[in-house]
Amino acid sequence: MKLILFISILFTVTASYAQFSLEGKVLDSSKKPVPFATVQVKPTEKATRTDTNGNFVIDQLAKGNYQVTVHCLGYKEKTVSVSISKNTSLQISVELSTTELEQVTILGKSEATLLREAAYAVEVVETEGFKNSTVDASQLLGRISGVNIRQDGGLGSNFSLSLNGLSGNRIRTFINGIPMDYFGTSLTLNNFPVNQIEGIEVYKGAVPIHLSSDALGGAVNIVTSTKPIDYVDASYSYGNFNTHRASLNAQVHDNKTGFTARVKSFLNHSDNDYKIDVHLLDFESGKLADEPTEVRRFHDAYNSKMVWAEAGLMGKKFADELMFGVLYSENYKEIQQNPFATGTPAFPVGEAFRQEDKLIYNFTYHKKDLFTKGLNINSYFVYVDSEENSVDISPNRYDWFGDYEADAHPTTGEMGRKSDFTLNQKNLLGNVNGEYVLTNNHSVAVNYSLNKLTLQGEDKYQPQNNTQFSNPNDVLKQVVGASYTYSAFKDKLSTIVFGKKYFYKLFAVQSNYQGTESSDFNYDNDALGYGLATTYKLRTIQFKASYEKAYRFPESYELFGDGLNVIPNQELLPEESDNLNLGLRWSTPPSRNRIQTELNGFIRNTKNYIRFEPRMNRSFYVNDPKVLAQGIDLTVNYLFNNVFNLSLAGTYLNLRNNDPESAVYKDRLPNEPYLFGNLTMSYKQVLPNRQTLTFTTISRYVHDFYLIWPSLAASESKSVIPNQLTHNIDITYTLKEGRYNVSLLCTNIFDAKVYDNLNQQKPGRAFSIKARYFIQN
Repeated sequence: MKLILFISILFTVTASYAQFSLEGKVLDSSKKPVPFATVQVKPTEKATRTDTNGNFVIDQLAKGNYQVTVHCLGYKEKTVSVSISKNTSLQISVELSTTELEQVTILGKSEATLLREAAYAVEVVETEGFKNSTVDASQLLGRISGVNIRQDGGLGSNFSLSLNGLSGNRIRTFINGIPMDYFGTSLTLNNFPVNQIEGIEVYKGAVPIHLSSDALGGAVNIVTSTKPIDYVDASYSYGNFNTHRASLNAQVHDNKTGFTARVKSFLNHSDNDYKIDVHLLDFESGKLADEPTEVRRFHDAYNSKMVWAEAGLMGKKFADELMFGVLYSENYKEIQQNPFATGTPAFPVGEAFRQEDKLIYNFTYHKKDLFTKGLNINSYFVYVDSEENSVDISPNRYDWFGDYEADAHPTTGEMGRKSDFTLNQKNLLGNVNGEYVLTNNHSVAVNYSLNKLTLQGEDKYQPQNNTQFSNPNDVLKQVVGASYTYSAFKDKLSTIVFGKKYFYKLFAVQSNYQGTESSDFNYDNDALGYGLATTYKLRTIQFKASYEKAYRFPESYELFGDGLNVIPNQELLPEESDNLNLGLRWSTPPSRNRIQTELNGFIRNTKNYIRFEPRMNRSFYVNDPKVLAQGIDLTVNYLFNNVFNLSLAGTYLNLRNNDPESAVYKDRLPNEPYLFGNLTMSYKQVLPNRQTLTFTTISRYVHDFYLIWPSLAASESKSVIPNQLTHNIDITYTLKEGRYNVSLLCTNIFDAKVYDNLNQQKPGRAFSIKARYFIQN
């Protein structure tokens, strides 16, 4: 009897908090769908946009009466009443507006705006306006305050991303929630075409549990399009240094059966034969020339290609998306300079190279309202089979004019010990995330993440590599997370509390330099991370605060090296950090003239900070006991008359050694930029016959910084990476509402000499042109 009473009470309470969805379609007076209209449900603040077929869905609505308002530029505002007591469908017709455009005001919020207003410190890059440009994902990220991108050279060169004081592997990158670093060098932020990207989410500080990984201080999630439509998106660009970039994406979707097949692919190539300044070696005196000579790089070519095919079902009762996929990618990079040299070497590299092939299988499953209303499941499983080959065996010594002396060093390679190293990696990744909406104000979520990596390889020349990788080396990471979200005062106040349990196991083979001795190394560790993110929204002001106790365990590259220039250090300790973010966001009401400002302050107190120690061909990673990062970043965006946009982003970072027992206590961390920013201006002119012309300029500044600890040498003898100021301009012309597009880009307009790393000169002024064709049904 008590059980029956309990079940009755539970049923009654659950029914009273039942959640429903509102699905609908927006049509014009000719019964044609109206895409990208804003649909807002009042008195809630829930809003969304229609897709290209005019469809929209708004979830988590309680039983009651609502006003549904549709806003769309060029149409009259339309409001209809709807009573919701179950899942409801609605069709709304709108009429063309005869009102002047200056009087049209859009009040609804896009999905990107809703994400920006979440409790986490997050910025969102909407890529729709950039898909016709020749930029890649890393160049877009470089426009965000707090983000700095450093590259060794041209297309395909090594690069590093930093976010609010933490850099490299501390900042996790994802593609649709899947960790991107395990896709390898053939699929990275600096070669991923922007027209494959729907949006980029940048989390500063605390990271949501659905991006479950051991990120220490932030994450970047690239979101690709998964809309149930038919489309073809093809582009090709050509630029200086014989740079070619091609991309082809397509999808077919059957509305009746839900069958969906899609393909994403790209091909990149560049000779990277740009000019640089070099102090040439005088062979008679053995000294470097006092004055530099301009030479052209000759062994720096880069090729990468990818094909990603997926097929499955979308829009079914048992699955919103159920897809199986196979991805193949390969990457080839010639090495012109030792990437870890502290300067341009007198003898360039003329024959060494790296190449990589990956075969990846993926499975994804997403379902809203699984079994019961409010239960949402998202999951993926990925298996990676990778082979990397690094070769440095040439005995020839090259000069900067491409000539060489044969057999100048018969026992070594060009950068050190001879090596022809093949490394095989098997990687299993998995993630299951469940969210349950209890009421309008309460929801819970749980997440499980798996990452298992096995490495094994051989080297035809170097015994240390052979010994170290003759048997499998294993790394196992598991993360279990849970979160609770509470909102109040009509969603003005929102708070998320979360916890993450990390499990880490390492088995490695350690070898001496000669490869004659080896030993097994085992390391087990687990840790508990936790945090809180909260926000309070007024009409035009939003306050944000977040704290996270975060952990990051060393990556395979840091532990095992690369077989050429980076030596192993399997005894690296995991990093742990206390991260605090405080933010303020202010904006004027939506209109044709609008100002948006965001100010973010941050503290990162990190123990066992993993830092790269460059030492020519014997570089390695080390732990710094304590590092403290404090800083502030600012973004100001001004929109005038819906045609001119000005955006300013700047960051100041105070990154210091915080170990009282260190000889460099309170020193600024070496080789880390601490002051940088950019200014972006764009003007969009709508022309007759559905044509558009857009002008965009981007100016970027990075202040100079030291290569080594500031207190270790006299100021006149310190190695300095000089400040840089660059300007780019992009002109884009579209016709037939974006079906045909042409873009012209000029980077480094004034041909400045630019260095992200000491004496590693980047390309000068360069032009590129891109043509894109896009059609959808």
